[in-house]
Amino acid sequence: MAVRLTLWYALLSVVLISAAGSALYRVLVDQLRHADNQILAGKITAVHTALGHHAGNTKALRHETRLEASTIRGVYIWVSRPAEGIITRSPSSNPILEGPRPFVGSPAPLPEKEWKWAAANGQRYRIMARNYAGNPPATIYVAMSMAQEDHFLAAYRRALLLAVVLALLVALGAGYLIARRGMRPVARLAEIVDELGAGQLHRRVADEHWPRELRTLAANFDRLLGRLETSFNRISRFSADIAHELRTPLHILRGEAEITLSRRRSPAEYQACIESAMEEYGRLSGMVDALLFLARAEQPDARLDKPMLDVREEAAAVCAFYQAMADEQDVALINEAGGLVAANSGLLRRALGNLLDNALRHTPAGGRVCIRTTIQPSLLQVIVSDNGSGITPEDLPFVWDRFYCADAARLRQGQGTGLGLAIVRSIMQLHGGEVALQSELGRGTTVTLSFPMIATETPVLR
Repeated sequence: MAVRLTLWYALLSVVLISAAGSALYRVLVDQLRHADNQILAGKITAVHTALGHHAGNTKALRHETRLEASTIRGVYIWVSRPAEGIITRSPSSNPILEGPRPFVGSPAPLPEKEWKWAAANGQRYRIMARNYAGNPPATIYVAMSMAQEDHFLAAYRRALLLAVVLALLVALGAGYLIARRGMRPVARLAEIVDELGAGQLHRRVADEHWPRELRTLAANFDRLLGRLETSFNRISRFSADIAHELRTPLHILRGEAEITLSRRRSPAEYQACIESAMEEYGRLSGMVDALLFLARAEQPDARLDKPMLDVREEAAAVCAFYQAMADEQDVALINEAGGLVAANSGLLRRALGNLLDNALRHTPAGGRVCIRTTIQPSLLQVIVSDNGSGITPEDLPFVWDRFYCADAARLRQGQGTGLGLAIVRSIMQLHGGEVALQSELGRGTTVTLSFPMIATETPVLR
């Protein structure tokens, strides 16, 4: 980047200096041309005056033209008449009228301004001529050598080229030093990023004094580090929770197997061991299924089919499945849901099933669990409420965490995996909706599923 900046800086410097030098060169050429034209016009006026004063005196006219030509080096004057030809010229040796390529005429008609003419030796001249009517008429020619002007302009071009080369060298050297100095904060930021690892995700780079151009980058990088730290901590906790939750049933299975195999057992005892193991296998299977669902739900490349569903019919199907459990626990299961919602039938039933399962487990005999709906301006809300034991205020912030269970005894007894509410939240995220929970200890819990009224495609689980 420093090299590219240096090259662009040098190129810009050369272009600007070249453009400025070229503009000054053109101004200089125009000024020299204007000065030469004034000299030529002045000489023509002076000769014309002398021609008027000495019309019949050729000797006096030659003297006057000689004086005019001698005032400036490289000026040549001659006067011609149609019938007589050249009647006077100064000086006597005129390279324009003599040599291998003599000046034998002039443009006809004469141009209003001067013109240039080159001799055989390459010498250039600026010539101006004027026709004057009289008796007889005459044409006055004045020429000026451009050798001195050409030498001056050539020296200027060499100086300009030298200035451009020197400017390029200076721009390359100074530009590189300036670019390297300006890139130091970027190099420092790169060093900090290179030093970061899993153990340094808590570090923040925006606290240092960065140039204005890097402050936004540093702030965005800090936000990225914050997201990575949160995700890393979540994964670490999730991995620890998985190891912890899997260790318990595995220890139970291994312990029971070791006790059973420690001596000969009766068939009934072996059967009891197998039945106990089956319970743990069922719990492990449910846990693995839930974890697989949560893992798939976080994949961004899946699509979800969301047809319009009758909420009452979906809730009725779930209630029919849990009716036996409700009757066994003497809990009333009430379905007051209604309306249409754009949702996936299987996922909607799974969410309602998880909520009903939790509600029935924490509602005492004689209680009630109710499913109802309300319609907001842009939402359809499915509400599952119970009048059970409720959740303590200390546990409310953690109920959505995976493997979290306020009643650890129930979890250890195989009555849950601590993943039900986490699955419900993932299902609502897949539908572009939200889930909220309100609970009061001893008075019950209410969970609200808010579905958008207009179906939108969201990255989801197939």
